[in-house]
Amino acid sequence: MGKLKIIVSGGFIFFFNGMKPIILVVIFLFYFNPVESQFWKSKSIVNRIDSLESVISKDQESHKKELNQLSYLTNFLSKKVDSLTLELAFVQGALDSLQFAKKSEVTSKETLLKEFHLDSSSAFCPNDEMLKQVEHLKDCCCLLEQECPNKTHEGGLQIIKEGYQMAVIRKDVIVGSCWDFINAVYNNAGVQRSNREVIYKRNKGVKHSSPEILEPGDWIYHVNYSYHNVGHSAIFICWKDYDQRMGITLSYVGQNKSVPGKYGVYDLSGVYNIKRAKK
Repeated sequence: MGKLKIIVSGGFIFFFNGMKPIILVVIFLFYFNPVESQFWKSKSIVNRIDSLESVISKDQESHKKELNQLSYLTNFLSKKVDSLTLELAFVQGALDSLQFAKKSEVTSKETLLKEFHLDSSSAFCPNDEMLKQVEHLKDCCCLLEQECPNKTHEGGLQIIKEGYQMAVIRKDVIVGSCWDFINAVYNNAGVQRSNREVIYKRNKGVKHSSPEILEPGDWIYHVNYSYHNVGHSAIFICWKDYDQRMGITLSYVGQNKSVPGKYGVYDLSGVYNIKRAKK
């Protein structure tokens, strides 16, 4: 049995030694066969190409997203530019409107001076239209060639014009007191409270000692001797008889009556407060 093992082992060793060259040749051919080697090289190249295609595909998707974002941003900026262009056009229109309004204001003032016969000495006298509409104004001393104070300024002139428009042309009704109507005239004429000043103030019932300071357009508080001697607000328009202190005013009857303001003749010897538009 022992001899048999030795014989078999020896045979195997001999067999192995005999096959060794063949095995080496097979291994050499397997690993160094140009065809097989070329196959593995080709497969490696294909894998690399597939990998590159995957990278390129991802890059294309990323690039497409960037292009979409860029397109969105471009559209947004384009709309923003259009919006700013419209805003700029609006601002330009507003500036043009302001320039036109300024020119119109200057023209209006020039027309106002001409309409109300305001000459270089700043003397007010009613025009023909006012004389046709308001009977009392025909008694203004400037039309009767009397010597009487009738100087005014642009603020007073604007107040007279606005009062005429409200009382005669539009017939505006300001329900409330006589004070409310005069206040509305001043506000509409652009003379707010901050643009008014008190130039004369005395206790009610004291005779007016300085009637010469009255100017057309002044806001006066006076004793209404024709109606229970109550205090009354009015706009001084002109003197009818300066020596007798009879003046023509524009006022509202008050007592919450639904009537417009009207012109009338009053004894102004009891004026105790005078407000005026600041010059």
